[in-house]
Amino acid sequence: MKLKHYNELDGIRAIAVIMVMFYHFFKDVTVQNDILLIVQKLSLFGKTGVSLFFVLSGFLITRILLNTKQDDSYFKSFYIKRFLRIFPLYYFFLLIYYFVVPLFLHQPVAGFSQQVWYWTFMQNFALTFDWNSVGPIHYWSLSVEEHFYLFWPLVIYYCSVKNIKWAILSLCVISFFVRLILIENHIEESLFTFARFDELAIGSFLAILELEKKLMKENLKKFVAVFIIFLIPLIYISLNNGNYSLLESCARYLILAMVYGSFVAIAIIIEPENWIKKMLTNNILKSIGKVSFGLYVYHPICFHLIINELIITNLTLSFLLTFGLAYIVSILSFNLLERKFLKLKERFSY
Repeated sequence: MKLKHYNELDGIRAIAVIMVMFYHFFKDVTVQNDILLIVQKLSLFGKTGVSLFFVLSGFLITRILLNTKQDDSYFKSFYIKRFLRIFPLYYFFLLIYYFVVPLFLHQPVAGFSQQVWYWTFMQNFALTFDWNSVGPIHYWSLSVEEHFYLFWPLVIYYCSVKNIKWAILSLCVISFFVRLILIENHIEESLFTFARFDELAIGSFLAILELEKKLMKENLKKFVAVFIIFLIPLIYISLNNGNYSLLESCARYLILAMVYGSFVAIAIIIEPENWIKKMLTNNILKSIGKVSFGLYVYHPICFHLIINELIITNLTLSFLLTFGLAYIVSILSFNLLERKFLKLKERFSY
C-alpha cells in the first residue's frame, strides 16, 4: 500500500530546522537592544527543534516499517534507503569539516583518534563522556537517529502492534531513568542516545495511531487537549531558564515530545482550509523543508563564516547573510549531491 504523503510535515520539518538555526545564530552574537535581548532569550527555545525532528523521524520511519513489514525486502530496502538518504551528505560534510575548513582557517587537521567517533556515529557518546574528540558538535542528533534505526526495524518486524506499544512505553521509561542516572552523576544528559529515545518513541506511537485509524477528525479535540495539558508544564519549565529541578530535567524531553507529537497529530487531522494547515503547506516552508537536512548539516559552518570570519557588525545584515548562505548551500547540495543518491532509492522499492 502506498503511504499518503503529508505536505504539512514538510512545513513542520522546516519550522524545526529554522528553530535550531535561530538558536545557533543568537547563541554566539552580542545584542544590546532590549527587543533583541527578548528575541535572544526566546531563541533559546529553538534548541528544542531537535526534539521536533526526533518526533517526526519516529513517526515517518515507523509508519514506513509498519506498512512494509510483510515485504520480502523489508530489512534490505529499509537500510539501503536510510544509507542513501543519510550517509552521502553526512560523510561529505565530514570531509569538508576535517580537510577543507582547516586549510582556509590555517588550523591543524584533527588526528584520526579525535575524528573516529564522528566517522562511526559515536560522537554523542564521546561528547557525553568527554572522550577526546573533535568534530561538528551538532552531529550528535544524527547519531541518536542512526542508533534508533539499528534496532527499531527489528522491534516492528518481530512484535505485534500490542507489543510495539509496550516497547514504546519501555523506551520512555528507560530514557527517563537514564537521564536520572546521568544527572545524578553530574554527566550532561541531553546528547546521550538512551536519554533521548522517548521523543522518537512518541513519534512512533503516532504511527501506531495512524495504523489504527485514530488520526481522524473525531479525535481532534483529544489531541488538542493533550497539547494544552503538556504545554502548561512546558511553559513553566521553560520560564525557569535552565534552572531545572531533578524531576524537570528528567521529564522535560518527554513533555516536549508530547507537545510536539500532539501538534503533529493536529496538523495532520485539521481541514485543508484551516490557517495552520495553509501555513504549513505554503511553498516557502515546503521548499525549506525539502532541504532541511542540508540546512541542519551546513548552517553552523555558514554561520561561522559570516559571523566570525567576515565579522559583519550589523545584526540584521548578518542574520540575512547567514540564513541566506545556508539556504543557497543546501539547495546546491541537494541538487548536485543528495538528489543523485535519492534517485537510487527507487531501485529498492518495497
